[in-house]
Amino acid sequence: MINVRHGLFAALALVLSGLSTSAYAEFKPSAALRSACMGDAFKLCGQHLPSMDRVQTCLVSKMSEASTGCRTQYETDMKTAAKK
Repeated sequence: MINVRHGLFAALALVLSGLSTSAYAEFKPSAALRSACMGDAFKLCGQHLPSMDRVQTCLVSKMSEASTGCRTQYETDMKTAAKK
């Protein structure tokens, strides 16, 4: 059970590290974003595991349902990426 949980966390970390849109193809999520959105990704999109593409698409599409901390950090990271 613990190994499965660690595997799911690792898989979700990979998904969150790949969050991007076509406008921000070079976007690299911060550790703060991964931390802020981990629970939301499991809660909102866990049914799509183990397909990382589907989890990523789901999380981006359900960002309006994510926690305030996740949305705020996502917006902050996107603004930082836009300045680069």
